[in-house]
Amino acid sequence: MNARMTQTAARARGFMSGFTSGQRSVVIVGGLALVLGAFALTRWVAQPTWAPLYGNLSGNDANAIVDQLRSDGVQYKLTDGGATILVPQSQVYDERVALSGKGLPASDSGGGWSLLDKQGITATDFQQNVAYQRALEGELGKTLGAITGVRTAVVHLAIPKKDVFATDQDAPTASVLVGLQPGVTLDRGQIRAITHLVAGSVPELDPAKVTVTDATGRLLSAPDSGNAADAAAAAGDADAQTAQYEDRLGTAVQRMLDQVLGAGKSVVRINAQLDYSSRDTTSERFVQETGVDPLSEATVSETYVGAGDSAGGTLGQIAPTPVTGATGNGSYARQQRTVENPVGKIVDRTQAAPGTVERLTVAVALDSKAAGAIDASQVEALVSNAVGLNTTRGDTVQISTLPFDTTAAAAATKDIAAAQKAAKTAQYIQLGKKAGLGLLVVIILFLAMRRAKPKETVISATASDLPAEGLVLPSGTQLALGGGSDLPQLPAEDPVEVERSKERMRTEVAELVDNQPEDVAAMLQGWLAERRA
Repeated sequence: MNARMTQTAARARGFMSGFTSGQRSVVIVGGLALVLGAFALTRWVAQPTWAPLYGNLSGNDANAIVDQLRSDGVQYKLTDGGATILVPQSQVYDERVALSGKGLPASDSGGGWSLLDKQGITATDFQQNVAYQRALEGELGKTLGAITGVRTAVVHLAIPKKDVFATDQDAPTASVLVGLQPGVTLDRGQIRAITHLVAGSVPELDPAKVTVTDATGRLLSAPDSGNAADAAAAAGDADAQTAQYEDRLGTAVQRMLDQVLGAGKSVVRINAQLDYSSRDTTSERFVQETGVDPLSEATVSETYVGAGDSAGGTLGQIAPTPVTGATGNGSYARQQRTVENPVGKIVDRTQAAPGTVERLTVAVALDSKAAGAIDASQVEALVSNAVGLNTTRGDTVQISTLPFDTTAAAAATKDIAAAQKAAKTAQYIQLGKKAGLGLLVVIILFLAMRRAKPKETVISATASDLPAEGLVLPSGTQLALGGGSDLPQLPAEDPVEVERSKERMRTEVAELVDNQPEDVAAMLQGWLAERRA
């Protein structure tokens, strides 16, 4: 074994002795580059695929899990500020089962219903109420932490004590502090979801009584107390919604005009006046039903027929005395009919949602160079239909044709083209460097192969072609004789002279490669092409 290794080392030294110092350096650098590339590729292939083991962990849980992973010898990575732990994908489920057996992550690290498990039989009513409130706050915090973009959430509840002798009870309130992930902003829909989720978990809690604040101290949602701060917040929300509505309409019109005129040939601006006041109107009307039987009907008839003296007497007397001289007949008749007809009642209730459009104005500027052959009235009609113009409420559209200033756009286009050209040039330079390095390696390998395996040269000659002093042939050369066998005896070749000739040849080739690398590369390419042919 040692003899074989010694022989291999001797061959390697002999192989390297045929190179100049520059060629040896190139070979060594190329070998090191190959070794480093193979090492990097091996490390990259051996790198495991990471998968999340647990997320949204508290500091205590993350510390305990990391210690357990270290003791088990499992690779791990921490992300999301230490709240998420990654392990190799093939070990996720095994580690979850193992950690669950050790009580990790601890279920009561952030409170929750587990606090109620610690209640004893000697706990007072006050302690039970406090424990229930803490458990409810912890569970709500865990639930809110599951929302996308929310890293942590802390919930505080203010639940007043009920009094059976009081007629008016204070309503419960809640405050929520959310810690958001970097670069995440909650929209209005998510904030409403948080308020309603908390309100739906606490009895008699109104969503309007929930305050939401982020970790930076910015107020996201506050109870409607009617103060100046709330009014300013409501005004800011109204402005944001108005801007969103204007942008949506403007984007739709701009996209349509870009398809007609081309990009950058038109500008659209929309101004909308929206009414954010809410109205609730109730009206009642009574109508008489026709063709329907009456609900009730009553008829009263009175008649009277009388004859004889008329009654009369002196004022003040108890018994009337007949009036003499008054005779004749008397009669009386009365008819009365009461009918109760059915009456219909119509109740109309109208609720106007905030955000009603009161007035809409649209301004469109067209580039005079691109809109020369386009009718402005057609553009006005298209824009009016696109935005839903209503002239009865005072909506207007103005179309103007003006020359556009394109110097900034031209300069930007020129800069972009120059940057793209520079990027392509740099790419070509890098490609040329790589190709040159590869070609140099090919040249070195080709020269090494030629030096390691010299070709046998066959010389055909006759006696008349040989010089009188004899012919010195290099090593590995065969002589094919023809035209007779009376040739003079060739003297043996001089080893010293042959070695000098080899050294001179190596020196010349090395100088040629150093001085004229392009010519050598072209010559080698020609040789390779001839050999393939």
